[in-house]
Amino acid sequence: MDEEEVQVPIIVQDAEKLVTRCRNLSTRVASYNSRIVGEGESLAEEVKLVKSDISRAIKRAADDSTLEELGRAKAVLEGHGPGGDMRKLLKQPTPALLTLLLGQQCNLVTLQRKEAIKLKEEYHAFRDRCGVILFSFALVLLVGLLRADAKREAGEPFSLTPPFMVGVQGFLAWLLYFYTAMALRENVLKVNGSSIRPWWIHHHYWAAITMALLLTLPVDSSAVQAFVRKFLWWSTFQGLVMMVQNRYQRRRMYTRIALGKNRAMDVVSGESSGGSGQLLFLYPMLFCLQILQCWIGACMLSGTFLAVISPEGWLDPEAHESDLRGSRGVALAGALLIFMGLGNFRNTVATILEKRKRKARPVVQYSQPPAKAAAAGEATRLL
Repeated sequence: MDEEEVQVPIIVQDAEKLVTRCRNLSTRVASYNSRIVGEGESLAEEVKLVKSDISRAIKRAADDSTLEELGRAKAVLEGHGPGGDMRKLLKQPTPALLTLLLGQQCNLVTLQRKEAIKLKEEYHAFRDRCGVILFSFALVLLVGLLRADAKREAGEPFSLTPPFMVGVQGFLAWLLYFYTAMALRENVLKVNGSSIRPWWIHHHYWAAITMALLLTLPVDSSAVQAFVRKFLWWSTFQGLVMMVQNRYQRRRMYTRIALGKNRAMDVVSGESSGGSGQLLFLYPMLFCLQILQCWIGACMLSGTFLAVISPEGWLDPEAHESDLRGSRGVALAGALLIFMGLGNFRNTVATILEKRKRKARPVVQYSQPPAKAAAAGEATRLL
């Protein structure tokens, strides 16, 4: 038989020692916190001073060699150095969406470089998962509705149209979550030093508004029924483009980070954007996606715009058999799709022009030590 553990009662002196240890530990933690705050404020003042000095020096630079050296200094300040993006130490305004959902005092800045990089990796993993879900979900619903149409035209029973339309509502709810989550994650990444064009974040705002609008429309509306299949075609293609884009751009981005041409916190852009070197492969798919988006929006708007200008239903309830509510919702959603498609096209073209201008300039980068540069290159080859 195992010997029973003998429990020795804790006496007052032992309890007093534990209290003393806790107080000493609390004092050390308070001193540590005070030291971090004081040093952070001091570094923030120095970063602010260096940033303004670099800006003034660039304006007064006399030749290209001076500009190149100042470009190196600016690159280190903005994240190419071992300390990451030093601008994070400065007080930055919180994006409106984060303020609305989390409050003004919520601090989302990660000062440790490895934690910021984990945020970026989690963002890319989220995009990868959602690309597969978007493609699969839309494809299953599209095939199901096409099968239901074929059965109904042949006069066969059990077309299962109602369950599939409920599935469409579930898909729209998921899209609302997806676009909201993307906007939140990209705002967090932006305050942590990622370079994301503002339009791609704003695009997710508009997309979330569009999905919320479509969710409020009646599924038995003839206007809704008319556009659903086109929307699912477009969503299936969008999911496919996202999967191709994520794989292509992530590999290229990590290569550029290893070569010092991108910051470690840079991320793949919105699901309707492209990166450098993709003109012959990804850009045609993106432009087709944007043209298809505008075409679907135009079809939705052209078939329902008369309901918008009709005076019925604006000041008094419309007739019960009327489809004004569904038609007006579809018309507004179509206008939003056209707006987003044109915005995506404009910003994709702007990205192409910006990449070409950047390629024409001499590369300014932070020089890594040879050992670290070799290790970074080896890591990139393994991706």
